[in-house]
Amino acid sequence: MRTLIIAAALLAAALFAYMKLTANGVERSSEQLSYIPADTALLTVQQEPFDLVRYLKQVQLYPQDTQQTLDMLTGLLSATDNNSGHFLGALLENYLQIMNQPEQLTELTGIGHDFRSLFYLVGLSPVSRVQLADEQAFWRFFDRVEQQSQLWHQAEELDGVAYRRYPLFPFNGHSLDLLVTAQHGWGTLVLTSSGFDPAHHAEALAIRKPADALNWQSTVAPLAKRYQLQEASFGMIRSAELLKAITSNNQNRLARDLHALFDDDLTVIMADWQTTACQADTAAIAANWPGIYFDNQLNKQPMSSRMLIASSDKSAIASLSKLRGFIAPHVQQSNDTSLLQLALGLNISQLLPAVGELWAATSNASLQCAPLVELQTAMKASNPMAALAMAGMAGSVKGASFTLNDIQMDPATGMPAVVDGLFSLSADNAHSLLQSLLMFYPPLADMPFPAQGEELELNELFPMAAAFGMAPKLMLTQDHALIYQGEQASRQAKALAGTALSQNGLLHFGMNYARFFTAMADSMAATGAELPPEFEAMKDTPFQLDLSLDIEAQGIAIESRMHMDAKAD
Repeated sequence: MRTLIIAAALLAAALFAYMKLTANGVERSSEQLSYIPADTALLTVQQEPFDLVRYLKQVQLYPQDTQQTLDMLTGLLSATDNNSGHFLGALLENYLQIMNQPEQLTELTGIGHDFRSLFYLVGLSPVSRVQLADEQAFWRFFDRVEQQSQLWHQAEELDGVAYRRYPLFPFNGHSLDLLVTAQHGWGTLVLTSSGFDPAHHAEALAIRKPADALNWQSTVAPLAKRYQLQEASFGMIRSAELLKAITSNNQNRLARDLHALFDDDLTVIMADWQTTACQADTAAIAANWPGIYFDNQLNKQPMSSRMLIASSDKSAIASLSKLRGFIAPHVQQSNDTSLLQLALGLNISQLLPAVGELWAATSNASLQCAPLVELQTAMKASNPMAALAMAGMAGSVKGASFTLNDIQMDPATGMPAVVDGLFSLSADNAHSLLQSLLMFYPPLADMPFPAQGEELELNELFPMAAAFGMAPKLMLTQDHALIYQGEQASRQAKALAGTALSQNGLLHFGMNYARFFTAMADSMAATGAELPPEFEAMKDTPFQLDLSLDIEAQGIAIESRMHMDAKAD
């Protein structure tokens, strides 16, 4: 559990860092957008410039105390018997240096404090472009990596523009290369194959514009409006372009690149997919599930992002919407007074019918594509209805939540000195549900229940709880069973007790990283347990993170908010 929490914390931090480094600011009218091909399968664009230095000072993603992880990665890469591994290891080491010395960002990389960037695909080649404040510093960054790794670039030129080629790994008779150039105040990095033709490299390096460039007004603007996303910061992963690469060898640049990279081997492997029947079936799938679309707001607190797995399949959305349950309001409210919040909203009474509808629609869909028909046949043989039948026993459940407001350990006893938390189970007729559940545990089958709205001291029933410094209380209302301890939890419980049930979400998670890991570290220290170095690092992580998952009319929505303490100016 400890490892999972730390991994989730680092992943969330890295995700926001990635968004800054790959999706920050170009103006829609910028000349740079004209280098993006119309058939790109992946794109992130943001109009607003972003103060990366201030962000890195606030976040401190990888302070010295947690350098072990990157030391391990760079050690593995550097242990290879070729300079390519050393090159990647050197890149990681220099990245760590930037994370720990953000005030030297421009000196070390050439990137300005307020910078803009784009990320997209030209066929199979990922392209990352960033606006530079100092082109010479940008080149010095790669000079250092070369010196450290002893992997030297090949100087090449296209249309009078100089660029560097770093051959990384041999692959299928060619090499996977990193191409780097800087021109007109922009640095461009491309991961590509030496087997692609010069015209491909010229487009990826933004030396030549594609014949068919992405039209913002006819492509991106309508999508942003349809899915209620900001044009100022927009990204997309397009199902149609990805599926074309599976069902054809020439319908877009991605398909052509895959076949150029793998030659005839891919044609043989994908023969069953590359038929007119599969093209028709996957086109229908892409029409119903066109892709993933997202935006973000990074220049104000709290920072926020929204991701939508878009769907025009009204039947599927209607079935998924039936699953929505009740999320406790205090969990949905972003605040820094709680350490950890988790809530699941699930209408158990609709679980069987909703899954049944989705399963029936998928297993009975009219398909002609042989691989899809095979998958459909396998699905029919594994009907999930029987496995879900037991859920009917808890059919009145609408949701559950857990909130930890505070925890402190007594160093003398190693027992909790302060515990403030709340667990809630929300259901139609919560009293009857709890009574039914306790029937499965005979020692509690005759447990007395408090009158509606009144408290029951659970220490009277569980004397051992007092020995562990616990004094929990139980409150029952028509819609909620509440177990809580502590002043703040008591206020939360009483507020929740008067809240009517509604369908307001599926999942919510919130964590104050600094408070949570400080409390965990103090608790471990009080019990004499050895404090992992990653705990010490996370104590200084100034994040309040909130994540939510819900079903909307346009698809499956994932929203996040992150508030960072203003530690650096």
